[in-house]
Amino acid sequence: MPKHTKTRRVPKDKSSGLPKKYLSGTSGAKRKELADVLARISKLYKEGKRIPQSLIRRRMELGKK
Repeated sequence: MPKHTKTRRVPKDKSSGLPKKYLSGTSGAKRKELADVLARISKLYKEGKRIPQSLIRRRMELGKK
């Protein structure tokens, strides 16, 4: 029987717990704010609620390099 390959864990940001991939290109206060915005979007999505366009726009602004 063949061995199963182990799936690699995604590197996470220490302070927010989000994958580093989503916070790349930002640092300091901007990074913290982006993490907060992502957490809010995630919470709304999980609850099945509508995500406001302003929140999506804010995420795009913060994520730009």
